[in-house]
Amino acid sequence: MDILKWRTSYETGIPSMDAQHQQLISLVNQMYNIVRDHEGDAALDAVLGEMSEYAKKHLQEEEALLREHSYPDINDQEGDHAKYLEQIKVLYSELEKDRETAAKNIYAFLRSWWITHIVGMDKKYGPFLQEKGVR
Repeated sequence: MDILKWRTSYETGIPSMDAQHQQLISLVNQMYNIVRDHEGDAALDAVLGEMSEYAKKHLQEEEALLREHSYPDINDQEGDHAKYLEQIKVLYSELEKDRETAAKNIYAFLRSWWITHIVGMDKKYGPFLQEKGVR
């Protein structure tokens, strides 16, 4: 069961970014199901590894796209991304102490951060990039 549903209100209007955002939401849903169903360390490690790699790839591609088109709020985006990566690092380090609690904390952070970031920051670049001809 998906706890988060993709909504058109999350769309930036940039298909490549929206597709990546949808994949990130899908990974958050996978994380929720693993935590809810107590699927164990292997499943948790797999989804965390996939989320980590995919999120880094997405953030790099998003920043490159924004830089390429001289997005005026690129510094805000990069700053928010850096804070995300730092917080994830802290949360992942807690897995060694108490996996169950850390997994719940990571899920809660991912769920909140991605929705807040997409709706609060990423949607702002959609109209700008569309004006630049990005589709």
